[in-house]
Amino acid sequence: KDIKSTLTLRAPLEGTESVEVVSRLHYEILSIDVKEGDKVEKDRVLAVLDASHLEEEIEKLKDNVELMQIRNTEGKNSKDTSAILAEQRLKEELEDSQRNYESALEMYNTAKNRYESTAVLYDSGVATKWDLTDKENALNEAKRKVDAFHVIDGKVQATEVQLAEIRNAKDYLNNASEVKSIEIAKKELERKQKELEDCQVKSSIQGTVTRVNAKVGRFADEIDDKNPMFVIENIDTLKMVANVSEYDIGKMEIGQKVKISADILNGDEVDGIVSRISPTGEQKQGSNERIIPVQIDVTGDTKGLIAGINASAKVETATAQNVLVIPFEALMDYGDDTYSIFVLKEDRTIQKLNVSLGVEDVLEVQVICDELQAGDKVVLNPHVSMTDGMSVIVNE
Repeated sequence: KDIKSTLTLRAPLEGTESVEVVSRLHYEILSIDVKEGDKVEKDRVLAVLDASHLEEEIEKLKDNVELMQIRNTEGKNSKDTSAILAEQRLKEELEDSQRNYESALEMYNTAKNRYESTAVLYDSGVATKWDLTDKENALNEAKRKVDAFHVIDGKVQATEVQLAEIRNAKDYLNNASEVKSIEIAKKELERKQKELEDCQVKSSIQGTVTRVNAKVGRFADEIDDKNPMFVIENIDTLKMVANVSEYDIGKMEIGQKVKISADILNGDEVDGIVSRISPTGEQKQGSNERIIPVQIDVTGDTKGLIAGINASAKVETATAQNVLVIPFEALMDYGDDTYSIFVLKEDRTIQKLNVSLGVEDVLEVQVICDELQAGDKVVLNPHVSMTDGMSVIVNE
């Protein structure tokens, strides 16, 4: 008969490509433009961060670079005038910032008083949870605006960009140093422009949004439990990565056919194929045994399958057609890779035959022996006391 040797593996299904989308920017999330289950293209905007302060910085950096380039091109030597103008401009900017800070601080104190009053009312059962949350959000927004200023002892301090402008005006010694300063300023501008671009959080692959952990109003780099903002997976094609014992890995080959089943399929199976065998093994937890990761791609119709569920894969490791097959119970195993069987003769005696093994399935095994014929009767569960030529009683 024909016989197939299979190896059953179990692992969860997953997308063939997956990315975790994160942001290192400490900016507030203004909007989330996708939900779980949405299909997205590569570079699709997933969320937008608050970049208002960053845009202001970029405009100032652009003005600074432009001013430095004009001075370098025209070869002006009016160091004192430039410094005076820069210092005057800085003074005016600090005065404006001081007024804005004091206004923001006043709004913060008002929001704080309102929140504390509402908290007392909430504890007394007068105010609702919605009232308290509304006042808390207003307080957090007011605090964010206050924290945007660099303040020491109640006085707004100059930013690094503003101080750099003063230094550039005072330290304009020669054309070489000016060119270097321009390059430094350009690099800072490029860095800020890259940050501005990253304020639009995008998907780096085409796929399906499987997790949304981001929330509007939170900072992009402070997602709960250090989760990514989003998880994007290509679940149009699925795979499973199963760990194969070092004792079975020799049976595995790339290209082997696989039948995949799962509870959700209600007894049906889909086709798969072994697509990758890891070149290295790893320690099996709690054992000295080594295991090797093997990837199996689902090649059949994935309708009904869901990424994340457990699935079983039957790998066809060997096949043999039109060969002699016996039940495993008929084997005498001597523990040294030698085997024999007992065949019933017409005179009710048994003949011992040494056999070699071929392809195995769960219940049967291929045997190779020139003296064995199809239709021969073999003894099941032979005993060590049996000998060649022994007479036996046959239970019909």
